[in-house]
Amino acid sequence: MPVNINKFLEKGYDIVPAENIDLLIGLRDEIAKQAKILAGIGDPDQDSDKFLNSYHSLEMQGSALNQHRVNLVKYCTEEMDIGQTLFDAFHDTIINLIGPDIVVQKVTNLVIQQPEDPDITLTHRDAPLNSPFEIIMWLPLVDVYGSKSMYVLDRQESAKALDILKEPQSGYEEYKKYAGEHGEDLEVPFGSACFFWPGLIHGCHINQIQETRWSLNIRYKNLFSPVGPKGLGEFFDLLTLSPLARIGLEFERNTVS
Repeated sequence: MPVNINKFLEKGYDIVPAENIDLLIGLRDEIAKQAKILAGIGDPDQDSDKFLNSYHSLEMQGSALNQHRVNLVKYCTEEMDIGQTLFDAFHDTIINLIGPDIVVQKVTNLVIQQPEDPDITLTHRDAPLNSPFEIIMWLPLVDVYGSKSMYVLDRQESAKALDILKEPQSGYEEYKKYAGEHGEDLEVPFGSACFFWPGLIHGCHINQIQETRWSLNIRYKNLFSPVGPKGLGEFFDLLTLSPLARIGLEFERNTVS
């Protein structure tokens, strides 16, 4: 079923199952296969879910881990059309949230969070650095729960946390503490994604679960919505157009020429 619009309007996010999970299985399997190739180890026939969850057993740390992630992101960007694949897997949800005239972030971000790794995503929100007219898709490639997941504050709690951040006596530490205590630790099974508004505060705890979290995040926005500091051509590719937009853009091109 597609996104719950009323819940999204109230909270600013919703967890949604894929309309076509086979596309996600294929995507996960290809990323896992490439991860094995880049690492130069591992059983090529090992189940993708088992490999990703037990990735920390390879004991790859520091610069080696970061370079492995960078190489995987490069492969995903150059060899896989992830933006299109995820759009196809969650077609109705994305259309319902932002309409039919869609652009997609050019580079899909990949996060690998191993158990006990202190290098975690800091408490933050993506807007106003990003446009508030975008939607972020957070897609785990494994089941996530508890500290293996991330936390999100809904619209109301995000506003409260920002008020704390404005107080000179409290500052960032109290803000981070409030966010960690009042955010929801998302429980997202593989095959589902969290869609959230970039004005929401979110972050991660240190992963205390003895499994590695793999997740993708990517932004979609309406072509005709305000852009924000990150321009369309530099950060986004055109994905799909409505019939009216096709006619209108063709008219503008011919008028200019």
